[in-house]
Amino acid sequence: MIRSDKDILAVLTSSLEACAIYDSLELHIAYASANMLQLWNCDKNVIGHPLENCLHASDLPSYIGQLKKTWHTGKSHSDKNVLVKIYHEGQLGLHACNLTYHPLINESGETYGIYHTISIIPDNRLHFQQTDEKKIIERRLLQDLLTQKYNPVNSVHGNTILNRYHTTTNKRAEDINEKLKDALKKIIESEEHYHFALQSAEMGTWNLNCKSYIVHWDERTRELFGFAKGESVPYDEVLKYIHPEDRNRIDHEVKKSLNNQNKGLYDVQFRTIGAEDQKLRWLHCKGRMYFDQDQQPEWFAGTTLDITSHYAEQEKLESINNLIAKKDQEFRMIVEAAGIGIFSIDLETKKMELNDRCRELFGFEQQANIQEHDFFAQILPQYRDKIRHIFMEVVLKQSPFDCQCEIEDKKTEKIKWLRAIGNSQLGVDSRHQMIYGAIIDTTHDKEEERKKLDFISIASHELKTPLTSLIAYIQLLLSKEQTLSSDKRIQYLHQSNEQATRMRAMIDGFLNVSQLNEGKLLLHKSTFSICSLIDYVRNIYSLKPVKHFIHYTGKVHSSQEIVADRDKIEQVIINFMDNAIKYSPKNSTINMHVEVDHTYFHVQVNDQGRGIGIKDQTQIFNKFYRVNDSTDSYASGFGIGLFICQEIIHKHLGEIGVNSELGEGSTFWFKVPIHT
Repeated sequence: MIRSDKDILAVLTSSLEACAIYDSLELHIAYASANMLQLWNCDKNVIGHPLENCLHASDLPSYIGQLKKTWHTGKSHSDKNVLVKIYHEGQLGLHACNLTYHPLINESGETYGIYHTISIIPDNRLHFQQTDEKKIIERRLLQDLLTQKYNPVNSVHGNTILNRYHTTTNKRAEDINEKLKDALKKIIESEEHYHFALQSAEMGTWNLNCKSYIVHWDERTRELFGFAKGESVPYDEVLKYIHPEDRNRIDHEVKKSLNNQNKGLYDVQFRTIGAEDQKLRWLHCKGRMYFDQDQQPEWFAGTTLDITSHYAEQEKLESINNLIAKKDQEFRMIVEAAGIGIFSIDLETKKMELNDRCRELFGFEQQANIQEHDFFAQILPQYRDKIRHIFMEVVLKQSPFDCQCEIEDKKTEKIKWLRAIGNSQLGVDSRHQMIYGAIIDTTHDKEEERKKLDFISIASHELKTPLTSLIAYIQLLLSKEQTLSSDKRIQYLHQSNEQATRMRAMIDGFLNVSQLNEGKLLLHKSTFSICSLIDYVRNIYSLKPVKHFIHYTGKVHSSQEIVADRDKIEQVIINFMDNAIKYSPKNSTINMHVEVDHTYFHVQVNDQGRGIGIKDQTQIFNKFYRVNDSTDSYASGFGIGLFICQEIIHKHLGEIGVNSELGEGSTFWFKVPIHT
């Protein structure tokens, strides 16, 4: 507590400033001078009450915290040239002031009071020339506003400025003063709205002194750069906390704004690394460089906005878009690899969209605009009504479709079998009905199906011939058993055995194809001499009634041994020989040539038939493939013999092929390793 009036008077006589004494931590007012009461806009009734209860909430001074700090520390403190919200001549405003805080200490060293003074700082810096008074007044007023040292209308500081502007006539000076007061009031109101808008948008402000290169910023901008404290910082220090990848670019943009030719505009986005928290932030800074009357850069000011969340959302969106693009690319790659055509039909405009594969299947030009009627024009006439009906059903019932038809390739005029799978749904605009579908070329499948049907037909015919002969010979033996001579009986039995052997060979061929399809064709290798195999083949054809001249050349008597499946190698040689006999004219020459070295066993069978075309040579080893030649009506077969031969040789890790020219005969050959 204050001990006596003597103490109070002793203190007050030392100062003529606005002063007050508080006698508790709650800042109870023990004494306040008339000047202090005027600054608070209060009367003497506040004596004995806490300072915070005497003032309106919006008018509470900013120095209350410092008063309480002084009470706790017991140390004197002063604030120089700070803006304080006070009343002067009945008007509330910000004024530049000096403040002092002195603790009152008793004999025990305890604080029992605080002596507080406020003194307004007069402005003596402004001197102007009479010849250009209005221009100078406006410039100095703006300078004060931009450095946040302006004051409300009728404030002490404001009046000090206005009263120091000398004019040639009193009336002219009064007019200028009144205009400046009105302008100042509007600017202050506008600035308050401006600061409120900045706070609402969480934007910060900053300015750069182009002479000292010191950056002054508000609390929000300081936070965004991660600084713990400080209202100003050197420009080079600010650059340190801009992300290394953005630093040079931002420095370049700032220096570019120093050029008046660029109008000093500044609009950049960059990353910062917080000075204290090391946090990565994305900032958007916009501003402008201001120049003096000599067009020299004077100061640089602008705003700062945190756009980190925007960039995070943008990165997330880009990630999603990249994922979609990746999936779309993968889908396209799968579709292209599978050779699938994709199409869509707008049922209102009749316009079609087709991918490259679909255009290729129909023979359309890649850049041509395709309409629905172009699509149906390529479908063979017998299928068009069926496909149209299917599309109508899809639209009406919203059900998927799966159909096949034949089309004519617009470029090659070839007939193709195509399968279309798809559905109908509304387009992206939810107005047009669309049909979407995928098209697969099933020509090969249809060809394979046709070959299988042909195979069944041929197999039935081929099996029927020996079976009929076999039955006929057996019936002859039964019906004429008593009258047939021994020679005739032996002849019929021999012919019956030949037909049965022929049927067995056919059935073995079927079984071999089945085993190949199931991957069950196995080799039973053994060691045997080449000459024994060739002698066996020669013996077979010496007993057959063949109307050709057969020659055996090369190393047919070689005693070289080979490790292989003897029966299957024999099967390949006999197939070559039978084909040569079947497709060569009577009394022509057939030659089997044998070569043996330390690595391979090589066999060639040459005939004097009509030869095989290049196109057929590339497919002749395919399953069920037969050369389409009407002159071969006498030559029957299933188209599986050479296919089986190829698989047998490949199983032995060997090679097989044919050399032929039309009209020059053919040479079928194979070679297998001696030891495998």
